[in-house]
Amino acid sequence: MNLVCGAGGSRAILGSSGAILACHFAGISDWRTVGGASGGSIPTVLLAAGYTPKDIAHYCIDIDYSALLTRHGGIMKVVSAYFFKDTFYRLARPKHGLFGSEKIGEFIDALVPEWPEKFWTVAVCGSSQIVFTKDGVTEYCLDGTRRVISKKPAPVGLAIRATSAIPGVIDAVPYRGCYLFDGALSIDGRTPIGLAKRHHGAVAERTVAVDVGENPESQTWLGRVFFALFWRFICGNHCPAEGEYPIRSEGTVLVKPQPPIRALQFKLRADEKCAALMSGFSAGVLALEKAGVLTDARLAEAKAIVDAFTEIQKTSVTPEELVARTEKLLGSQGLY
Repeated sequence: MNLVCGAGGSRAILGSSGAILACHFAGISDWRTVGGASGGSIPTVLLAAGYTPKDIAHYCIDIDYSALLTRHGGIMKVVSAYFFKDTFYRLARPKHGLFGSEKIGEFIDALVPEWPEKFWTVAVCGSSQIVFTKDGVTEYCLDGTRRVISKKPAPVGLAIRATSAIPGVIDAVPYRGCYLFDGALSIDGRTPIGLAKRHHGAVAERTVAVDVGENPESQTWLGRVFFALFWRFICGNHCPAEGEYPIRSEGTVLVKPQPPIRALQFKLRADEKCAALMSGFSAGVLALEKAGVLTDARLAEAKAIVDAFTEIQKTSVTPEELVARTEKLLGSQGLY
């Protein structure tokens, strides 16, 4: 099977990590390809590099995400970044954002010094899609042509920084004369199923796609309509055709976590991280059951874990108690 984890900042990191735990619990461990965009690239690069789902869960809960970003703007820049990120900045794409991501690159390079065999991720340069793999860097242009930019893989940390570079929020990443931005801005959207099929030939195999979807800080429907109309005005008949989204992708096992945090919420408590992680696990169990992958006794055990966490949420008196009980629950199943 192939794994595609979509964008969504902190939501994507934690929701995807929980979904990976669910896949592991269901016995899925030999992935054909593993990749993702933006926040979804972080747990997938660790998985492809050989870290266990248990390791990934630990990293995602223990890491202070805010410490991996260097803020270089005052309150007015904060307001403008969050106000314009889903409209004006998606078009204007300022090179400098509210945060620098150099520490993210250093963190990833320390954990994954060599490009993992099965891993891929994506960024954008202008209207082109830039794909990073172990075989090098490839550009897909609007007219459908494909160009090899490099036959050598880029540094892993650089690729993760590039796919996470939300315009106006996180600095763009320079690479070979071009500034790279958020992979979610490519024609395949926030969960690039189409790219996995286009570049890796992931057609015959089934694909697990993790899409954390919209969240409370996302733009309004009016904002989306404005962006679509304005983008059509800017590019006219040269607008890229819409890529293949997971909800319309035949053969896809679609996992739809709803983490109770915002995508750009980087300062998180441990209990918030546990809840977001478990939302991915619960959604993964549901999707794998629906696909007929998780069945019988193993399915009953997975549902028991989900039910136990629900009870933990209801009965925990303090955030610390919730964290301790969740860690004990997952640890008893070899998942933490």
